[in-house]
Amino acid sequence: MKKINFILILGIVFLCSFISISNYDSKFVEISSVSEKGYTYNVVYMNRGGSKNRIKAKYFASPANSSVPQRFLNFSENKNMIMVSSAGYMDNYGVPVGLTIDNGKLVNKNLGSTDGLIIVYPTGGIVATDIEKGDLTLQGGGIAPGRKFDIRNSWTDRNDFIKWAQSQEATVFQTHLLVYKDKLSIATNAEPTKRERRFLAVGKDKSSADLCHAILNLPEYTSLYDGTFRAKKFLNDTGNMEITFMINLDTGYQDVCFLYNKDASINNLIHGQRSLDYAVNLLAYYYE
Repeated sequence: MKKINFILILGIVFLCSFISISNYDSKFVEISSVSEKGYTYNVVYMNRGGSKNRIKAKYFASPANSSVPQRFLNFSENKNMIMVSSAGYMDNYGVPVGLTIDNGKLVNKNLGSTDGLIIVYPTGGIVATDIEKGDLTLQGGGIAPGRKFDIRNSWTDRNDFIKWAQSQEATVFQTHLLVYKDKLSIATNAEPTKRERRFLAVGKDKSSADLCHAILNLPEYTSLYDGTFRAKKFLNDTGNMEITFMINLDTGYQDVCFLYNKDASINNLIHGQRSLDYAVNLLAYYYE
């Protein structure tokens, strides 16, 4: 544990040395820790700011001309960073698992077994679909309105989807889809291993109908199903959130995560156990 903590400290020092001191508006970002019935919920609520879309997401999965960590560091300079976390899974060779496209660049064309397909748009928005349902719809890029893509069972649909993502400079990755349209979409026997869990939920505030994103960290070790069940209930009830989708963020070998206060200092309420250089992919949130 001492070695891991030492690596974490080095990662924080390395990370802070590249990021300029800048602010985000705290009325769009709320960081809190809540204890309920013996469990801790560390959460970052992000309101996208209505039509202004102040909160934006960026995903890194391709080394391109430099490593993923270095790409993030270059990107984060002079940005109002909120949080960065490992997201999708990787194989034993450090390759992102499942269909992966980074800003239009094809990283992995092979479809993985997980049901969640995540699309991060250049505008900073995120959407998700259950690819098992075969009803993915797209906009722009010459796609016929109303066309549904079944990328699991149709090579034509998958190929056309990849071409669309490339033409739109979209970013795509796969992971477990835990909640979809405010309903659990995970089997009760899913990954029984108990560990710290980290989730990303996207939905609407039940009171204001504002689009919001929430990253929820469960520090007590739990199975994937039990963690999902508790996280959904917490966000629905305490967070007053109607969840459009919730996905799993990797806390395995590449457990990289940094949370920033509004003055750009590190907030250790939510953090990973690995230094930045372990990251094969990263999901970053920033304020603009």
